[in-house]
Amino acid sequence: MSENAQGASWEAPQAGVDRSLAFSFSASNPVYHADPLPYYRALLAGPPVQVKIGTLTTIFSRYADSVAVLRDHRRFSSVITLMPGTESFQFFGDTQLLTFTDPPAHTRLRRLVAPSFAPRKIEEMAPRVRAMVDGLLDRAEARGEIEIVSELSNRLPIMFIGEMLGVPEHDFELIWEMTRYLFKLGHLEPNAPFPAEIVETFAAQRAYFTAMIDQRRRNPGQDLISEVIAAHDEQGAISDEEMLRLILTLVLAGITTTADQITTAIFQLLQHPHQLAELRREPALAMSAVEEIMRFDPVVNMTIRIAREDVDFGGVHIAGGTPVYVVIGAANRDPAQFADPHRFDIRREPNDHLSFGEGIHFCLGAAPARLQTRLAVTAMLQRYPRLRLNPECKPAYRGTPMSRGISELRLLID
Repeated sequence: MSENAQGASWEAPQAGVDRSLAFSFSASNPVYHADPLPYYRALLAGPPVQVKIGTLTTIFSRYADSVAVLRDHRRFSSVITLMPGTESFQFFGDTQLLTFTDPPAHTRLRRLVAPSFAPRKIEEMAPRVRAMVDGLLDRAEARGEIEIVSELSNRLPIMFIGEMLGVPEHDFELIWEMTRYLFKLGHLEPNAPFPAEIVETFAAQRAYFTAMIDQRRRNPGQDLISEVIAAHDEQGAISDEEMLRLILTLVLAGITTTADQITTAIFQLLQHPHQLAELRREPALAMSAVEEIMRFDPVVNMTIRIAREDVDFGGVHIAGGTPVYVVIGAANRDPAQFADPHRFDIRREPNDHLSFGEGIHFCLGAAPARLQTRLAVTAMLQRYPRLRLNPECKPAYRGTPMSRGISELRLLID
């Protein structure tokens, strides 16, 4: 065992693995977004590393370590605004995302909204989602080619979330505009001021949703906002600020990630023709296939925590107030957890991947993401027996510090 210049101890790397990549890891590096696998291998080849990314940052990649950190909300906070440069996560003024809150606020809000996202309740929406997918494909397929990102993947989650929130279809563009600007904010430099157009857009969107919340209080419907407003617990009714927090969380966490996952699912199946053929022969494998896609190529490939205090964890000393990166994409390839982890296997069982997180912050939108991805994949395979990549299109990845997705994917369907 030797000592890295940044102070983290590490073991001799596995043969053929460039361990130095672990210490040059940067979640905003376009090389990493294009192909994270070499970085995953390097991170997994030794214990956690500590590097300077603005401040001393601890990077966990092994499955057991990652699960332990994500479950330990007492020592590792999700309120990342403790760190300078993370102010850009506050989009609606002081209204913070549910993703970046700790108990007791997180517990109360999660309890109010969780019933609306129960897997059984979400599965009841399957006929409506099938109709959405069919409608989008009907409109897109006339040319004999589909650009799946713009014509299906981006549109389906907007329609799904819009319907859940009770947003009229003519206002769906407002949701997409919010999503587009949230993606732009992920690329701002730390402490950089918000561009004026984004400030104005979010002010208008805050006013729009505030008016919608007020209308639902006076005249409740069958939508999610009405359901949550009607929910009470010992702490009383939900406030407008709390409701805005939930809406923003749904838009941010429920649209771009699901959109990217749908595109990734189609791409990975086309990259593995034998597995694709197996799925065509046995459509009942669709659920298992979606889980393997999410393990093999997760959209959210990293998450962040902040150490609440000095702590020795995973063989390293972590100073209080410093960030901890949990590299989910690497944990999903840990050979200690997954047999032959770099093999794509739609029959993999068990498949306890971390693509939806772990612990109290397990993704609220897991059931909607699974449903939409499964039904989109199923529809594409059923409708297009000769589905294939357009040879003139080379998929390009773009990403944020915590996620990656394909920006364009042209498919031939004739």
